[in-house]
Amino acid sequence: MTERNRKLPQSTKYLRAARAGIQMLEQQKPMDDRFLFFVAGILACLRAVQHSLLSHDRTLSPEHKDTIDEWKKRTPMDSKEISFIKNSRDLILKAGAFPGGAGFRLAEFGPDGTMRRVPKRWEAYYLVDGKHRDLIADMRAAADWCEAQLSTIEPHVPIINLPGDAVID
Repeated sequence: MTERNRKLPQSTKYLRAARAGIQMLEQQKPMDDRFLFFVAGILACLRAVQHSLLSHDRTLSPEHKDTIDEWKKRTPMDSKEISFIKNSRDLILKAGAFPGGAGFRLAEFGPDGTMRRVPKRWEAYYLVDGKHRDLIADMRAAADWCEAQLSTIEPHVPIINLPGDAVID
């Protein structure tokens, strides 16, 4: 069992869940309804990192509140990573559609426009303005962004003991 992060417990829990989902998506390589299940769950967990940071972890102590409020003031919420998280999650949960999928690539177009065979490989993609994007790479980048943000906050907040925790001073 993974030890709970005792400084930012909720936001870290959702980040770990998103990373586990990305790993399982790559291992299982689904191309059916399971693909949507993974994508919806991963994107919801990535979005929950910010929500739980602001709604839960921020309330754990006065230091948490001050540090997270300062982080929120200085952190733009329109970076490519957070925009990817928000837009993708909104497409799935609010619009009811996500322009992406997964499958095996067997060929691709070369620079001269001719099709050429490539080694068979599974890929997950989504469309932005009609262009394919690597879904796994963008999910990883978003998770990395979340982790980097949490790591700037964590040194400035105390350890919190919750019910069931062994007391650590």
